[in-house]
Amino acid sequence: MKPKASIVGLCGSSGSGKTQTCQKLVQELRAEGVQCGGFVSPALFEGTQKTAIKVQWLESGDERILMTLSKLDSKLTLGKWQIHPEAFEWVDQKLIDLEECQAFFCDEIGPLEVEQGKGWTKALEIVDERKCELSVITFRPALRDFFSQRYPDMIIYDLDSKVDDDKITKDLKKFFGIA
Repeated sequence: MKPKASIVGLCGSSGSGKTQTCQKLVQELRAEGVQCGGFVSPALFEGTQKTAIKVQWLESGDERILMTLSKLDSKLTLGKWQIHPEAFEWVDQKLIDLEECQAFFCDEIGPLEVEQGKGWTKALEIVDERKCELSVITFRPALRDFFSQRYPDMIIYDLDSKVDDDKITKDLKKFFGIA
């Protein structure tokens, strides 16, 4: 019998493939009939330079621009990024209205949520409530201790160590009883 309400962490630095791994997992799980919900945050590039980050709601495929490179007159910034708060508000509303799903994805939870209590804190509440059979959270290595303490039973895959994403897919399929 499979355990209920498991939490998986995908830990990796910028460019390690957290979002791509989530997208692959969603595709693979959906192909097997697993109901996936939540959001991913793919980057937008001009050439090799990351110029923006968008957020995509998995259930509908709708997208919003989440962050762009900051400018001198940017008011709300995080590092080199200008935050577009309307995208956070949009996702927050979607999280409040989240339909039941088997696999919940939140890509990514960062300093904004953990250190400042802003951003997608509702996503953490959903994980805390163990609302879905499986929650997948992506985060940076600097937050590994935070997540290990908050969710001691979390299974963490370290994407910086080049863990095979086929292994992650296989493990999650096994969780859902899919060969």
